[in-house]
Amino acid sequence: MTGTLRAKDAWGVPSTILLLSACVTNSAGADEIRFTEITELAGVEFALEVPDDAWFPNAHFFGGIGLADFDGNGATDIYFTGGGGDHDTLFLNDGTGHFTDASEAWGLEIIDLSCGVGAGDLDNDGWIDIVVASAGDVATQGGSVGNYRLYRNINGTRFENIAQMAGVNTVATGPVQHPTFATPGDFNADGHLDLLYGAWQVEAEGNRLFINNGNGTFTDVTRSMGFHDTLQPARSFSASVTDMDGDLHPDILWVADFNESRYFRNNGDGTFTNICPTNGTCDDTTAMGSAILDLNQDGRLDWLVSAIWYHQEKDDYNGNGLYMQIADHEYINMAAPFGLLDSGWSWSTIAADLDQDGLEEIVIGNGARYPDFIDEPEYIFSQKHLNGLFYNVTSGSGLDLACEATSAGSLDLEGDGDLDLVFICNKGLAHIYRNDTPDAGSWLQVELGGDPENRIPSNGFNSRVEARIGTNVQTRYMDGRPSYGASGPQSLHFGFGDATVIDELTVRWINGEVTVLESVAVNRRITIVPPGKVMTGDLDQNGTVDGSDLTTLLGQWGSCGDADQPCTGDLNEDGQITEQDLATLLDCWSTSP
Repeated sequence: MTGTLRAKDAWGVPSTILLLSACVTNSAGADEIRFTEITELAGVEFALEVPDDAWFPNAHFFGGIGLADFDGNGATDIYFTGGGGDHDTLFLNDGTGHFTDASEAWGLEIIDLSCGVGAGDLDNDGWIDIVVASAGDVATQGGSVGNYRLYRNINGTRFENIAQMAGVNTVATGPVQHPTFATPGDFNADGHLDLLYGAWQVEAEGNRLFINNGNGTFTDVTRSMGFHDTLQPARSFSASVTDMDGDLHPDILWVADFNESRYFRNNGDGTFTNICPTNGTCDDTTAMGSAILDLNQDGRLDWLVSAIWYHQEKDDYNGNGLYMQIADHEYINMAAPFGLLDSGWSWSTIAADLDQDGLEEIVIGNGARYPDFIDEPEYIFSQKHLNGLFYNVTSGSGLDLACEATSAGSLDLEGDGDLDLVFICNKGLAHIYRNDTPDAGSWLQVELGGDPENRIPSNGFNSRVEARIGTNVQTRYMDGRPSYGASGPQSLHFGFGDATVIDELTVRWINGEVTVLESVAVNRRITIVPPGKVMTGDLDQNGTVDGSDLTTLLGQWGSCGDADQPCTGDLNEDGQITEQDLATLLDCWSTSP
């Protein structure tokens, strides 16, 4: 059956809105979502210590998580920003969900007021880089200018700070520092990831956009592209670059406090126009986190914004925004009727199919040091009943965390296909939760290749992936998954309930090219490269990474120094064919058109 909801006339939209297709894949039988905290077991020990408000006002805003496979072993690693209490910390995942602190070896020695973090391959060399928003010297009251960091990933072995050389070390130039996010995104669709920076303190003038010149440097285009006057008043918290209407021109969704969010429609001619709130968005008054999802599986991308809700119904704390797209760039806020208005003092938000039934859950990290919000838990909301409504399923889920969880992310810790959770608590510990949902459905993880020369950045940023089973289509968008202070990982996850085969998997690349795979098996990770590109690990270049490639790599095992020894299997170009090359090949094991 098809669910409908009759909208109130005051909303100014058609009275009947399609909520959810009857063809949504049936649940595999999972009645409850289950998590187990494994922080100590995973080897993660991290505490976020920030200055007192008297030294740095609103330091409780801090907290950043970068999720990516930094060392190229096929497993997602975790980067935490230090917030002034310690240097930033990198935990490398060995592939089984166990992490090792590699901060010293990777050159993370600076102790400063670091906050938001973004992950992306900024130089298109195949290695994920890190960009960090910083308020500068921890010894300077109120912060100082000139200490933003851009860490270039050197072949999966260490980071090199090239921010000054790249022209992005000084971003917020005003007298009071309060940066919040640093987000990679290709908003001019030229195949190179640009940078978006936000600051909460208006006087800092830290809301900036930098174009990637493709040569290791960036140019500040905040004024030249017309953003400055619109963004200057915004007390910013997060942003994403997403092609919301599928016209191949990425839009910019900018989340800010005190009713200052922005929705920049890409006009397709190098200019952007802020069209909120006239398009039905930006009526959340205290916006902080952001997530893009296709809520009702109609092929249109929707926008979830996490914010603050006071039960006293204060006018300036009116809760989350759940903006369902009903026409190109036109939305209706469904947070209240769908049960997502109130999730406390909400910082980060994540859309993820935790039980793999074909519908994404919403995870929200929240909490504040004010009486109404102390000890309020982090939340999981599920829409598994297929009627469009979200239900609070936190109780009994095992997610028993109640802290000021400013930043949160989802990742596959141990490579078993389901999504686990990581939280960072202000003036508290980081927490890792393993997904132990019983009888979860089938799954697919999709990683995308890039073709910068044809305007497709590494990891397929700006690409739309659609998975069709029968008449039901799930849509994911590769925007780097930014939220409050957080970014990554650079992969897309689908759940399919009882299904064993995906009828059609379609990638719509930002340059207009389309890749279609048919009869795709589930319960695996696949890599899809743009048309005309050779997939990493496809040693015989037949379009498939399979047993023949594995045989070739194993036959070349060892040193590549001998001229008689072929080196096609040296996938990380370190002069040897080792377990790292094997892991890379297995990570790319998939079918390509």
